[in-house]
Amino acid sequence: MNFRRAFIATMASACLWGPLHAQTPETWKIGALYPLTGSLALLGTENLNGAKVAVEMINERGGVAGHKIELVTGDASTPDKAQSEAERLSSLENVKVISGTYSSGLSYAASQVVERRGGLYWETGGISDGLTKRGFKNYFRVVFTASQNGQLAANLSKDVIAKQLGKEPKDIKIMVIHEDSDYGTSVATAAELKAKELGFKVAGRVAYKATTTDLSSLVLRMKAESPNIVIASSYANDALLVQRQMKQLGVNVDAFIGTGGIYGLPSFAEGLGSAVNGIFDTEGSAGINTSALSKESAQQLEEFKKRFQAMYGKPPSYVGTQGFVGTFVLLDNVLRKAGSLDPEKVRAAAAAVDIPDGGTALGWGVKFAGESDPARGQNLRAFPVAQQWQGGKLVVVSPDTVKTHAAILVPLPAWDKR
Repeated sequence: MNFRRAFIATMASACLWGPLHAQTPETWKIGALYPLTGSLALLGTENLNGAKVAVEMINERGGVAGHKIELVTGDASTPDKAQSEAERLSSLENVKVISGTYSSGLSYAASQVVERRGGLYWETGGISDGLTKRGFKNYFRVVFTASQNGQLAANLSKDVIAKQLGKEPKDIKIMVIHEDSDYGTSVATAAELKAKELGFKVAGRVAYKATTTDLSSLVLRMKAESPNIVIASSYANDALLVQRQMKQLGVNVDAFIGTGGIYGLPSFAEGLGSAVNGIFDTEGSAGINTSALSKESAQQLEEFKKRFQAMYGKPPSYVGTQGFVGTFVLLDNVLRKAGSLDPEKVRAAAAAVDIPDGGTALGWGVKFAGESDPARGQNLRAFPVAQQWQGGKLVVVSPDTVKTHAAILVPLPAWDKR
């Protein structure tokens, strides 16, 4: 009898606890496509690392609707691999929401697959204007556009550099150089057009391949043109190569403006040493004046910086912060409201997001262009800022609403004085 009673009690317990156990919320998987090998690995990994911090913070607070978040990564080192990894995540991993990719070219490739399969693509880094001009219903981009970044470089030339040189734009010559992908071309074209509009003399726009190992012909052309200001759109190794060959060939300019890529990473300063000081960079920044942020966003930025330093042994660059902000908005402001990973519900939740300026750790607000807008899915409240390397660190010098320092070292000292 005792055995029978014990058996009945055990079965009753199983019936009682079984349904409860079955109701335990499953982990929500989010795709994370970034270039983790190849020439863009440094930048892609930095972007992903920022995203990981966002996931850690959200999970520590109970996840989203009780669900823990897991990033399922894919290595999108080339457009072909971006497509194949997007296929793998969508089919084999059954992931409905995929984020990424840092690079515009990779985003083009991966997002086509996701859109075709009915999933939702969340871009945290690629800035080519054309990404949000394809009419995709399930594509959202949190960051600013290439045109905004290129235009800022030209405006910086007028509002800051020309004033410090004591010259009018008509007396200043600008040369634009860029790697020849859609990203570099988009930024450079916008910079060139804006510079002409502002009255600068534009010596030309010169394209090159980011994978090249010799840019001496470009640098020699730069030497022949003798521009006052160079605006450059580069990725990583090519950016350092330009600087090294400028030094080797004795090419000096009054100001040099990089537009994202490695120009905002510590590795750029490590590669140039003290010669980095005075170089400008236009993109976003984790170092903006926090008075421009809401109290919550300022606290979030501080927490992110501490966590990133603890996890990776270095302070976050803009690229890392970009990944953090984009992912945090996706998890906290979109998926939490959607209450689901169903792309239809996620799309509706994203379309309803309305974060005012200063409401994210990068100072941006978030409001996506609607269905009737040619730039459908573009965050209309994102904006780049201008930074400068000073004392081996990046500081924000423009616009005035978020700046922390005044620009210095204009004109840029000659190579033998740097």
